[in-house]
Amino acid sequence: MAVALRVLLVDRRSARLSTLRAVIADAGYDVVDVVSDEADLYDAMERLAPDAVIVGADSPSRDVLEDVATLGERYPKPLLMLSSQDDRRLMAEASAAGISAYVMEGLSPALVRSLVDVAVRQFQQVETLRRELAETRETLADRQVINRAKCLLMEREAMSEQQAYARLRKTAMDHSLPLAEIARRVMTRAAE
Repeated sequence: MAVALRVLLVDRRSARLSTLRAVIADAGYDVVDVVSDEADLYDAMERLAPDAVIVGADSPSRDVLEDVATLGERYPKPLLMLSSQDDRRLMAEASAAGISAYVMEGLSPALVRSLVDVAVRQFQQVETLRRELAETRETLADRQVINRAKCLLMEREAMSEQQAYARLRKTAMDHSLPLAEIARRVMTRAAE
């Protein structure tokens, strides 16, 4: 049996809270806790380590939206908002804060399950792209520093490009360090 997705519910403990909590549970998710929109969301994320966050607020404060926006940087998780308001401004602010889905009332367990599943999959795809982008940026930065170090060696020691690269590579192997690290050291020594 699969482990249920752990959901943190952020709500003002409104009159609809018990219904909302029941719908989420009926959808097959484990509501690990309900915290007020005035609570310390960072503390809740640290303590509870949920798999997803659902903000169930009709009119969340600007602080909640700002907290949710910065929350995604420190604790990246799929974020959904359930509201009874058809408010375009609130939808735009929620989207800017990193909310994956903005859902209006009339929730059934099947709808909640499909929305959470889609939000989780989208989140995973975006996280994969972010990791790939970070790795690509790092690779490009490494290539740039290696090229600069080769140029420096070529200029200062009258080497060919092939000879400069061979020296960097040999030094990296001799010291069991990445080629980019050796290139950085060459650049640092040259700057001194």
